[in-house]
Amino acid sequence: MHEKLIITQCIKAWEQRVEQATKLFDSLSEWAMDTEVAPGRNKVVYLIGHLLTVHDRMVEGLGLGERSYAQFDHLFIDAQSPDAVYPETAWLKENWDKLHQFINEKFNEMTVENWLSKHAYVTAEEFVTQPERNKLNLLISRTNHLSSHNGQLLLVKR
Repeated sequence: MHEKLIITQCIKAWEQRVEQATKLFDSLSEWAMDTEVAPGRNKVVYLIGHLLTVHDRMVEGLGLGERSYAQFDHLFIDAQSPDAVYPETAWLKENWDKLHQFINEKFNEMTVENWLSKHAYVTAEEFVTQPERNKLNLLISRTNHLSSHNGQLLLVKR
């Protein structure tokens, strides 16, 4: 019973951070997409793609299915390149919405036992000694990661 409540709270925090990011993306004009968050830092378009790609990796990590955007790892997981050519912002936003709709549907299907099982990025041997490295932990770490980038996006909005 308590585990279910904790998991529900973690999912709610995730959904709130995704909603916050979506609103931030939608509130920024097209010209802002090429803006650096701070001098020499990530551009907004990079952050959208980076978050899309990282969240796509969650699909694999949580065992929810196959990734849809693995072809963008070189653009959005590796360090940002000043001469990189990114997909159109509208395409990134559209796929952001599709991915999160899929993820949220899958989250609602997961059981407590599933959330507390090992994720794909930890070995069975490691999980025996570190059972906290479970799927719920992966969700929490990605929620924190998203919160950090939401903070960066707020710098552009001001």
